[in-house]
Amino acid sequence: MRYALFTALCLAGGTAAAQAPSNYSYDFRLDPGSKSGDVIQGTVRVAGPRARIDTDEHRRDGDPGYLLLADNGKTVYAVHPDKKTYEQHDADEFARVVGTAMRAAGPVLKVSVQNARVDTARLGDGGTVAGRATQRVELTQRWSTSLRVLGFTKEGMRGSSVAWYWADPSFALMRNPLLDIVSTSLLTLAASDDEFLSRAEMARARLFRGSPLKATIRLTMSEDQSDDVTTLRYEVSKITPGGVRDADLELPRGYTRATGRTIKL
Repeated sequence: MRYALFTALCLAGGTAAAQAPSNYSYDFRLDPGSKSGDVIQGTVRVAGPRARIDTDEHRRDGDPGYLLLADNGKTVYAVHPDKKTYEQHDADEFARVVGTAMRAAGPVLKVSVQNARVDTARLGDGGTVAGRATQRVELTQRWSTSLRVLGFTKEGMRGSSVAWYWADPSFALMRNPLLDIVSTSLLTLAASDDEFLSRAEMARARLFRGSPLKATIRLTMSEDQSDDVTTLRYEVSKITPGGVRDADLELPRGYTRATGRTIKL
């Protein structure tokens, strides 16, 4: 009852739409927390079950590439206009590309994840983000890892990730695969464990639908009594209803499907 009253007041004040739009765009900013200070800014354009993601990273590098989403975010296409090619990826596998690469190393690199634990919490009202009333939730992951490289074994490495998400329960925002792949890669060695990732993804799906409007993820890696802390920050700054053309979200005619992975953020 309290949340319904709060939503009604927001509607009266014009800060949130009464119905989630199916045709819209949203601007985002993604700071991976890297030492280089690189920040990704971009726009996601959505029309029904399809979307397109363009970033300033590509524009700065003179790379005309972009991403397309289909099937409500289940399929990702990496499009390369300069080569007139595209790659097709399952969105979940796309997000786990770092772990896939580590597993592909085979006998050279072997990572084992132990003592994995995933906890969740609902923290209540998260305030307004990009004009939408949000609820804030927490996802905590803890684990330890051992690493074997060419017969050499290193143990006792511990990691933890505490993620705070802000989401609008009435609006399942279209998936942003860049947030998925960057946040998963933060887990480093633990990203090689598919079962661990699946547990976290299922726990997050129970907390909110779609992509968050805002996220802060604090990763701590502990080794030899020292901690290395990285903080990822992500936020949607503006949501604009309408104005998205279906034609802009389609694979260009005449492009050929490429094999392999040439993913560039």
